[in-house]
Formats: sequence, C-alpha cells, structure tokens
Amino acid sequence: MEVGGSITSDEFWNADTVKVIADVIIDNGVTVNIAAGTKIEFQDYYKIDVKGTILAYGDADNRINFISSHPEFFMLDYNEIGAWNGLKFNAVSNQNERSVLEYCIFEYSKSFEEKGGVLNIINTSKLAVVNCIFRNNIADFGSAISCEYNSAPQIVGNLFENNSAFISGSPIYCSYSYPRISNNTIVSNQVINEEVFHETAAIHTFISKPQLANNIIWNNVTNFYDPQQLMNCKSYYTTYNDIEFGHEGKGNINSDPIFSGSGEYFYSLEANSPCVDAGSFEFPFGTVLSEFDLAGNTRVINDSIDMGALEWSEVGVEDSDIFKSIFTLINYPNPFNPSTTISFNLAAVSNVSLAVYNVRGQKVIQLMNELLSIGQHSVEWNGKDSTNKSVASGIYYYKISSGKDSAINKMLLLK
Repeated sequence: MEVGGSITSDEFWNADTVKVIADVIIDNGVTVNIAAGTKIEFQDYYKIDVKGTILAYGDADNRINFISSHPEFFMLDYNEIGAWNGLKFNAVSNQNERSVLEYCIFEYSKSFEEKGGVLNIINTSKLAVVNCIFRNNIADFGSAISCEYNSAPQIVGNLFENNSAFISGSPIYCSYSYPRISNNTIVSNQVINEEVFHETAAIHTFISKPQLANNIIWNNVTNFYDPQQLMNCKSYYTTYNDIEFGHEGKGNINSDPIFSGSGEYFYSLEANSPCVDAGSFEFPFGTVLSEFDLAGNTRVINDSIDMGALEWSEVGVEDSDIFKSIFTLINYPNPFNPSTTISFNLAAVSNVSLAVYNVRGQKVIQLMNELLSIGQHSVEWNGKDSTNKSVASGIYYYKISSGKDSAINKMLLLK
C-alpha cells in the first residue's frame, strides 16, 4: 500500500507495509485508522501533517512501527538521508476526534526547522500518546516530542531511549504548554550541546507547566556544568518520580531504579527496585491511565502502581501453564465475590500444597499444606491475604503442588 498527498476522506491503513511516497496531509475532519502490526515506512524525508485525526492502535504483540526505508544510512548529523520527518499536529481543531498513538514504535526520525524529532505539537491538546517506544530520533529541541503554544497532550506509559538533541530537550521540549507526562521511562538520551554554561536537560521547558507523575528519568546525559534531568519544571507539578540528581516535589526520589538489564524489556524493574509500588494515583488532571503497561501487563496491581513504563512482574505464573497436570482443578463461582470454593481430585495419597498468587507471582495466602487421602477435596478462599486483609479486585492464580506434579488455574475477584 502506498500513500502520499492530501487525504480527503476517512481511510483504514491495513497492510503489512504502508509506504509513504510523499508528504501526507490528513485533512480537517478526516480520520485515518492504522491496523495493529502495520509498518509505516517513509521512502524519503517525508512527514504526516495531521489536521484531522489519526488513530494508531497497536498492541503489545503487534506494534505499529513508524520508520524510514533505509535506517542503515541514519547518522547523528543534519543529513536527511535515512530519516523521515515526523508527525505534525499544528492547531488541530477541537471539533475533531482525539488522535491516539498507542503501542507504536517511532524511530529514525529527524526534525530541525521545527522542534520535535517525532511529534511536533503546536496549539493542540486532543492527543494521547500511550505505551509507545521512541528511540534513535534527532532534533535540535525535543528529539522525540515538542509541545508548543498551549498544547496539553497526554504522554503516558512510554519508553524514551537513545534519542539525541543538538541543543536541548532529549527527548522532550515544551514552551508555553501543559503536557501531562505520567508513568514514562526516560533513560539514556543525550543532549549533544557542548556549551557547559548553556542550560540543558532531558525535559527542557520554557514558560510551561508540564505535569510529571510516576516517571523514571535517569541516565540522560548533557554537558551542562550543573547536571539535571529537568529544566524549569515546577515542583508543585512534579510528583512521585524517580529523578537522577533529585528534584523538589511530593514523593520524588533519587535512587537507582535497578533495571533488569536483559530480555525483551531491558528497562523492566527488578523485584528490589525502589520504583516498585512507589507510584501514586494522584495523576495530572484529565489523565486517562491505560489498563496495561508497555509490555501488555496489568498496570494496577492490588491497588498499587509502579514508577515507569513497566510494572514489575515475577515470571512463573503463566497462562500457558494452566491445566498442565494430572490434577482436576476448578473453582466455583468464578468470577466471585466475596468467596469461592477451590476443588480438586487426588488419585493417590499425597502431601498437597495449595496457595493463591497475584498476577505478579507474589504469594497472597497459603490455603493448604497437608497430607490428603484419595478422592475429592475442596477449600474455600474468602478473598483475604495471609494478614486477613481483603485483597483488591482482579485476577488471581491458585496453584496446587504435590511432589513433581502441579497445576495452575486463574480466578477473577469482582467487587
């Protein structure tokens, strides 16, 4: 599929690869939907100018990838070869439906005449950027995103890594604007500006009030003699973040986030990370929290939330393991409130362990650990943990073990 020029009526881009062969203008009042898993491949230094609405809904397993056709030629310079020129949202009418970019990857974009290497947002607020990945993008200001002149987009749950700004704002720059920036992981971006007395930072603002909550902002490099991650961000609007070098504001910390450093999600948290359960639900006004995180895992677990784009999750309780056992294991009712009965059958006398776990793999309560006879058995769970405290609504797993045999099933508590 090839696209270019003005789009004057609603379109659905549903192809393995959509090739952008010229600048695209999505006209006022027009909506372009993009299917999950689609690659948007820019054949030259082209852009998408959104005057109407763009709806790019990917998912954790089928992201929408915005990329140049020749990323192998992409260089850290002012050359346009191997790059594309981003998405532009300039004074989009409030009469249009809100644009959404969810589970997308943006890479190898450059912008110099305009700020914002990927997203250049001017006088536009009806935009949500959720659970996306921004990497290997370049601009003078705001290598990933710039917000200018009364813009207040939602920027929630994204990963910003390895983006470069020549002057400042890697990856975000804003002026005269009020973006809502929550639960992002902003790491290993750089400002190349060599002037040690030129104020530079990862998030650089000018006469703006960005509202930052639950973010991890760490290891972003500048040459400014007084190293900071944030420039001109007001403490009142900066809460419950992990910010290297520290920052005034309620709930902010300055502690190594302790990333896993391996696997598909390099910046996932270890169990002992200070960011686990350290977030807050005091979100900026109007923020809509996604049900899932960057990896597609449940965002809120047992009434708690982590800092950053990825909720900590212990590997071990997987859907693929359910029913892989000689046991017959069920619970009824399911969903349930306030209690459910777990039943199972034994073919031999066995020492049986039965426990309930949350979606992170943390043990909630041990229901049974005893020698049982052949036949049918059951035990009731009343929705409380080992301290007799009622647990939150959500999915829970119950696991039965006997010797080398085990089985796992899941249940849903609704309140």
